[in-house]
Amino acid sequence: MSFHHLSFSHLLVAGLPGVWSWDEVNPGTAALLDVVELGAADRVLDLGCGTGVIGAAAAQSVHQGHVTLVDCNAAAVACAQETLRLNRIANAEARLGDGCAGLEPSSFERVLCHLPRERAVQEELLRGAAAVLAPGGTLTFVAHRQAGVRTAVDMARDLFGRCGVIRQKKGYHVAMALRPPDRAYALPGPGYAMHTVTVDGVETKVVGKPGVFAWDRLDDGTAALIAAMAVGPTERVLDIGCGTGLAGLAAARRAPHGHVVLSDVDVRAVEAARRTVSANGVVNAEVQLSDGGAGLPDRSFDTVIANPPFHQGVSVERTAARRFIQAAARLLVPTGRLFLVANAFLPYEPWLAESFREVTVVWDDKRYRVWEGGRRG
Repeated sequence: MSFHHLSFSHLLVAGLPGVWSWDEVNPGTAALLDVVELGAADRVLDLGCGTGVIGAAAAQSVHQGHVTLVDCNAAAVACAQETLRLNRIANAEARLGDGCAGLEPSSFERVLCHLPRERAVQEELLRGAAAVLAPGGTLTFVAHRQAGVRTAVDMARDLFGRCGVIRQKKGYHVAMALRPPDRAYALPGPGYAMHTVTVDGVETKVVGKPGVFAWDRLDDGTAALIAAMAVGPTERVLDIGCGTGLAGLAAARRAPHGHVVLSDVDVRAVEAARRTVSANGVVNAEVQLSDGGAGLPDRSFDTVIANPPFHQGVSVERTAARRFIQAAARLLVPTGRLFLVANAFLPYEPWLAESFREVTVVWDDKRYRVWEGGRRG
């Protein structure tokens, strides 16, 4: 695993492509660290830790306390662990988790969080923070105005009684709330819900939760991928970046005598895909936690299918697509094929040509384009 290293203040920070803010410290993160106040013996939670810069900085301040860093993204946790190692921080640990699930109620004096943009996810994180904070503990969070920070402040005010903005910088607002001693808070439940959609003409159950892409529907890009991909009845198929698993599920139905692996780097997506596969009674498929196919054996699949993400927060980030393409070239047998869908304006063809000698467009409806890559370069 090759990390990108950057310096921030007196810290070394490790990043990986695809992890949010992997190659620079976000201005909102810097603003939060500028104003947060920590006690030397505080127990601190870095909720949604990313590369670990907030948690590492906090650990250096609470030299008699302890910091727990949590993220739902396995690559982010690997970065955070490397950041802690680089800075020889012993009073902190980074772990994989879905928000505050599994954490002890009332176990932290401080919770720090750079909130994502989806409102339902913000609410879940804020409710989780309230539950794990000790009475009198403080939540300090930051979000961009385009990511709904004003709504988040309103939600926190309803939850805690009071919440105020204490810093503004380059469109980011840092806010703080105090957990009142006279209120009780419960940890949020898992939050998965089942919906019914039509996939390949078949009524299909999809299980998901906010924070997972297209968690309650069949999105148009995945529908285009399913329509365009060719999967034989005995093929070994990988759905890389599977989300809720609908494309992998369609592949498994088309390959009744084959086998499908669905993989994702996000624990919420992995759980959603497992539930989706189980809800539809599919037995020739498995779901694995994997960062872009890492850990899977070379030349082990006949077909790879992918609908790579290209948004991170309020910005565009296309590195996941390139990594998926490179992983597909490694994982496919020499005669194998990659089917990749993306918005039609995204210029992925040069990256495909780097890894495959034959690149063709097999679907184009002016909104989405599906490429087929064959004969590895």
